[in-house]
This record gives sequence, structure tokens and C-alpha cells, in this order.
Amino acid sequence: MKAVVIGGGIAGMTIAILLKRKNWDVVVCEKAISIFTRGHAFLINFEGLSILAEFLNESKIQLLKQHVNLFSLKRPDGDEKIKIQLIDWYCMKRVDLIYFLHSFFSNETLKEGRAFSHFIYKDNKAIAAVFDNGEIEYGDVFIGADGSNSKVREAIHGKTTFSPIEVNEIVGISQKKINREGKDVIFQKIQSEDKGLAFGYIPSSADEVVWFMQYDVNLSNGLEENNPESIKALCTEMMKDFPAEVKAVLGATDFKNAYIWKTRDFDLLPSFHKENIVLIGDAAHLAVPFTSAGTSNAISDAKCLAQSMDQFLNLETAFEHYYSQRSPKIESHIEQGRVLKKIFLNPQKFSERGFLLPLISGNTKFKTFRIQEPLKIIYFTDPICSTCWIIQPILRKLKLEYGDYLEIDYRMGGLLPSWKDYDKGTIKTALDAAKHWEEVNAAQYMFLDGDIWIEDPLDSSYPPSIAFKAAQLQDSDKAITFLRRLKELVFLEKKNITKWEIIESAALSSGLDTALLKKDIKSSGLKLFEADLELSKEMGINIFPTFFFLENAVIKKTIKGYQPYEKFEEIILQILPNAKKNSKLIDPELIFSMFHNMTAEEYAFVTGTPIEATRIILQHLYKQRKIDKYDSKYGEVWMFLFNSSI
Repeated sequence: MKAVVIGGGIAGMTIAILLKRKNWDVVVCEKAISIFTRGHAFLINFEGLSILAEFLNESKIQLLKQHVNLFSLKRPDGDEKIKIQLIDWYCMKRVDLIYFLHSFFSNETLKEGRAFSHFIYKDNKAIAAVFDNGEIEYGDVFIGADGSNSKVREAIHGKTTFSPIEVNEIVGISQKKINREGKDVIFQKIQSEDKGLAFGYIPSSADEVVWFMQYDVNLSNGLEENNPESIKALCTEMMKDFPAEVKAVLGATDFKNAYIWKTRDFDLLPSFHKENIVLIGDAAHLAVPFTSAGTSNAISDAKCLAQSMDQFLNLETAFEHYYSQRSPKIESHIEQGRVLKKIFLNPQKFSERGFLLPLISGNTKFKTFRIQEPLKIIYFTDPICSTCWIIQPILRKLKLEYGDYLEIDYRMGGLLPSWKDYDKGTIKTALDAAKHWEEVNAAQYMFLDGDIWIEDPLDSSYPPSIAFKAAQLQDSDKAITFLRRLKELVFLEKKNITKWEIIESAALSSGLDTALLKKDIKSSGLKLFEADLELSKEMGINIFPTFFFLENAVIKKTIKGYQPYEKFEEIILQILPNAKKNSKLIDPELIFSMFHNMTAEEYAFVTGTPIEATRIILQHLYKQRKIDKYDSKYGEVWMFLFNSSI
């Protein structure tokens, strides 16, 4: 079987490589004489990059990339509205990726200078592609990868109705070196708060920055000639009120390589094929650039299409399966792009709390589905409570086995307002806390290091408590992950979690927006914490942890302090006698994607795995680079690696 790929860009070369690996005869036809000079750089997510990684063993050329781990949105006056960690995004120069893919082809398998003209048909099926230079390529399957202005798409679907051009984007490369915050590589966007105007930049290497300027077309007054002088003049005028960092990036730019991109999209096509002709990449679908979806989608299309063609011998079935797999994601990306464009054009109507990250999601979250109305549990805790730390495995096991039935409402109790006049049993000073933690550690398998109270003692538990309440305003699940990370930092790593830089690092690693968190800590988060303290007083909380089990808003059972897992299970089954324990074996990698960091003993308890078998599992995951580890004072802590396959 022979496949003729029309379009030798990223989508076209990727599908050709994948099909060649499955023993297809493949020819790629590209209209340009040289494809190495087009485009600058782009963002690609982990899903797309992991597909490219499959080719690494077959190439002598290195696949260059720059991991981008932070996104920041600022106003022109420097006010930071959003700061959030990116787990699985990379910046790549287009020429580097094209060079990498091009290395898999010869002059016989990739033919340049072929601009598509039309198909030759027989019995309603295409048998050959005809090109403007008069050349003809016969084949069994024809794959249209010829971009947003696809003539292949027009051949099978007719003229495309594009959306109006409301936003233009100018893209360029600057030789400006960006000072990094430690190891962080930041996708920095600076956006006007009263009009559709923004400037963004991302380091594509140690010496270069790819930048873009997005603007409402109504702001340009028609000054949009696509030549270096006009583009430079337009950028200078548009960015006159933007900060010095923007002007520095523009000042180190050779505008001979900058260009204007008139952004547009079109509705999801009813199908991506007709008979033996099929579309991928921008030929099949198009989203406005706010999502950074183009390259990742093109590569994912290629992977899905190749798998479908390998799985189903009947082409019609294969193409329908390909569409069924890809179209839901594509439709959501188109819609997300349109929403982001609406926000961009009307920034004054949208607060940062409703802001959508200008990137498609590449993560898969573990989801539970409610079987019935959940049992509500009010949980009073504190970030520095040692008993609340050692009870963590019980809470995780409850989530794994009864998570569908439970709704836990986390409340902060305010264990340590300050050391002034503090008197809780035998603990009166920081040194008493150090001694108490060491005693708890000796009796439990959840490590805790009391040296923090000697080396850098906390003077209050209020700052991390308020930060947790502020985190709940963003996302309740991420807030729980954040609280766990705060506990790890103080109990295992001896970090003072009252300090903002420590709180910020925990928040970023939990997927929270730290710019928003910092503002909420001073306002709404503080008010929520004060409300928790008032509720704690009303309910007579004097022991941490305390759990109240409610049925129809009435407290039915209470647990105070440490109790074994069986006690929690007993109460759950008393109130919900029909609750069924989830006894399914869950993949170890998924366990870590849910809980992120675990000790071997914690993993063994949560999953019910014998400790020796647990150690074998952890070593296997470690060798596969699915998890990493670090040594604490009392043992190893295992950490999930989000982008472990690259």
C-alpha cells in the first residue's frame, strides 16, 4: 500500500515516518523548495513531544527543546495577575524540529517544489495527485497535510468558511538574553487591562527568545504592511506604554525575520476524510493561536491516524475511528481558543480568577464519579500538627477505597497563634515541639524531623493556614495537594512554611496561581481562616485532628486524635451501609499521579501491598524514570515525575 502525503511540514513528515515504520510505501510532496526557513518557534506539550520521542533511537540528530515551567501574566505597570507552574510544556525552534524530521527522508521519499493542483479519480476514489509543475504521484491513500489554506480540504469539502479576522499576531526572534529566576524558564505575557493588546516572550534557547505581539485589528489603523520597516514601526507604536523589558526584546530583534499572522479559525468539519483522502493538522482543523495547540495537535493527529490505519484494514473504518478519537479534543480546542479570544478583546470584563490559561491541557487528572450523595466529613487540622501528618496515609487510603462516597471539608484550627503564652500540655516552647516530634517519629512509619524547631523554628501556624484557605478559593483538589506539600516541606525537609518563598514553591508545584494566591492571602483567604477559627471555637475543638461525620447536616459520629483506619471504615459503613469498597488494583504510576509523593511504608499501607513487594514496585518505577527519590533524615521519599517519558 502506498500513501501520498501532500504537505511536508510537521504534520506531513510525522505521519510519513509513522507509516514507514509500519511498512507503508510513503512519498511526501512539499510545495516549497526549502522548508527550513519558515516559522520561528512554538510551544509543544508533553503529549506531542512524547510521540516525537519515539523516533529518537532511529535518528542521529538531537531533538532540541527548552522546558518551560512557569507562566506569568502581568499588566504593563508590572502588576502580576497570574503566576502558575507548567508541568508539561516545551519551547522548540521550528527549524530544529523540521531538521530532525527531515533527516528521516531521502530525495526519493520527500519531493519538494510540488504545489498540489488536483486529484485524478477512478470510481469516485483518488488514484493520483497532480501538481502545478505537471508531475503526478499515484497512490492508494492520500493524506492532506497542506496547512490552513489546504487545497486538499477544498477538494473534498469545498470552500472553507473562516471566522472573521479580529486579532493579528506578529511573531519574531530576539537575541535578547533573559535573566532567569534560578532554574525557572518563564512564558511571560504582558497584557493590557483595557484593550486587546499583549506581548509575550519565551526563551527558545540560552541565547534566543521567541516573541509575539497580539493586537485587536481595530487598533492598528491599517498599518499592517508585511515588511520589516512597517512591522517594526507598528510594534514600536503599539508597545510604547509597555515596560522596558518588552522594548529590550524588540530592540534585539532583526525584523527581516518577523511576520504578521492574521489569526482565524473554522468550525469543526463533519469528517476528516472522503473515500481514500484524509486530512491532518491545520488542513483538518484550525484554532486561533491563544491555545498554542497547532503543533501538538498536528503530531497527535498523525499518531492517531497511523494507529487507526494499522488497527483497521478497511480505510473507511480507520478514518472514522480517527475522527471519533480526535474530533472531541479538536472541538474543545476550537471553543477554548474562541473563549480566550473573547477575553483578550474584552479584558476589562474578566478578572484574573476567571482567566483561562492560554494553553491546551496536557494532563490527565484522576476522576471519581459519585455513586450517591456523599457522606460529608468536617476535618479540623493544622499544617504543623504532627498527628495530622501521621494520619495522612489513612486519608489517602480512604480516598482510594471510599473516595466516591466521601466529601471532606478541610478546616483550619489555628494550632499555634504564637509562642507567647502558648501552653498545650507538655509543649510550651519550640524545643518542646522538637522533642515531641522525635517521640512521634519513633512510634510511627511516617517520618518527621524535629530539627526544624532547632534550626529554623516556626513562630506560628497561621501563615500556611491562611495560604491554604486562599488556595481553596482557586481549586479544592489543588488546595489539598498544596496542604500535603506544605506538610512534606516542614515535616520531612525542615523548611519554614511561614515564609512566602516556601509557600510559593509549594503552591506552584501544586498547580496553583501564586500571584492570585498572594492577593487572596491578604483578603479573602484571611477572612475564610478567621471564619474557620470562629467555627472551631463554636464546636469546641481542642484536639487535632478532629473529624465530624454528618448525615443530613446532623453530626452522627466524631473522631478525635489518631484512630486506626478500621475506625473510619466502621463509621462510614454505619452511616452508608451500602457503600462498596473499591478493591480494584490501580496501576502504581496512577497512584503516584494521584498522590505525588510517598514513602515506601505509606505506599504499602495505602495500597495494601506487602512492604517487600512495594520496594520492588518502587525500584521498577524508579528505573523507568516514572518516579524519583530523595533521602530524608529517616528514609527515602519517592516523588512522581510528571514528564518522565521524555
